[in-house]
Amino acid sequence: MPFGRYSVQAQVGIGGMGTVYRGTQLSLGRPVAIKVLRVSDGYDFAFEDRFRREARAMATLNHPNIVAIYDYGHLGADFLFFVMEFVDGTDLGEIMRLNRMTPELALQLLPQICSGLEYAHLKGIVHRDIKPANIMLTRQGEVKITDFGLAKDVAHGASVATETHMVMGTPEYAAPEQFNAHRDVDHRADIYALGVLMYQMLTGALPRGSWQAPSVLRPGLDARIDGIVIRALMHDRQHRYQSLGDMRRAIEAALVPVVQTPSRPLQMPKASAGRILLLEDDLMVRDLLRRALEKASFEVVETGDGRDTLRLYQEAMVQGRPYDLAILDLTIPDGMCGRETMLHLRRLDPQILAIVSSGYRDDPVMQDSAAYGFAGALPKPYQVEGLLQIVNGALAVGRRRAV
Repeated sequence: MPFGRYSVQAQVGIGGMGTVYRGTQLSLGRPVAIKVLRVSDGYDFAFEDRFRREARAMATLNHPNIVAIYDYGHLGADFLFFVMEFVDGTDLGEIMRLNRMTPELALQLLPQICSGLEYAHLKGIVHRDIKPANIMLTRQGEVKITDFGLAKDVAHGASVATETHMVMGTPEYAAPEQFNAHRDVDHRADIYALGVLMYQMLTGALPRGSWQAPSVLRPGLDARIDGIVIRALMHDRQHRYQSLGDMRRAIEAALVPVVQTPSRPLQMPKASAGRILLLEDDLMVRDLLRRALEKASFEVVETGDGRDTLRLYQEAMVQGRPYDLAILDLTIPDGMCGRETMLHLRRLDPQILAIVSSGYRDDPVMQDSAAYGFAGALPKPYQVEGLLQIVNGALAVGRRRAV
């Protein structure tokens, strides 16, 4: 290892993508995991390229449910290495091997897995090898997704492995399209793999052949879970969940007990206060916004990039269910920002009602939002009262405009 930077204590794992050691970053005194690959061992399978790609892919990701990478480089001419966050725990494969996985534990962990992968997808990274060994669990119960060695950066085209027509991924968890060397693989392959993993975590078996619904194998399991697994495992990716956010919300909804009160008269669902299209790339901020708006009876559709926002807005217009309001994040480093998105939306709908949001209060768009076609500006950080006041004020403007 580079002189004076790291010490190595013990080997903790070995596999097709290299050997992992427990070590210490001497300058900070913190524990680290050090992954090492002998270059000559991987020539036949482009391991060196995949190793570099894992380091670069993980370096772009900063999320509590994804293992963080700290360093990367060569060890002479024979070895490659990268240094990453040390996870004090074990992987899901070991937990299942020891029969310690329960449906209750599975349903606690699955939203975390969804959240980590959802973030990676928003950054343009598709994992392509989701399986139990690549999902770590800390002693505190926190999920850590690792081993992005087969990851594909969809923003920069196909990976080397795809170009050489290799079938990438672990067969038991690979989506049908991963077996077609001439078909592009996108984020929905991870959704399929997570469906397989979800089934295995809940039932202890893999969904092979004519498999039975999870609630059949696990009596007492909420039948709503069956529908989630079935949709994630659809052969045609167009019929699967189209985002991990949708799948996560379905799992979270299934965790809410169904309260049956047959003695009380049925209540009509509360009328929607309006349909809002929300563009926000920060998952935490977006989740807070969504929760606040939904609590106020708004129907919210989320996106993390301006291009998806344009598509959803246009689809809603075609379907005759237009959005009442759009909230557009001004700054999106890895996608189309709110200002550019607004330019395109105004061409689609000159009467669009939208609010711009940003933490940069001195930005010209925030200073004079009306000059850029916005009905209001929503500064970050958000207060629920202020958020609702600005949203309701913009909707009132829209109603007056309609009259």
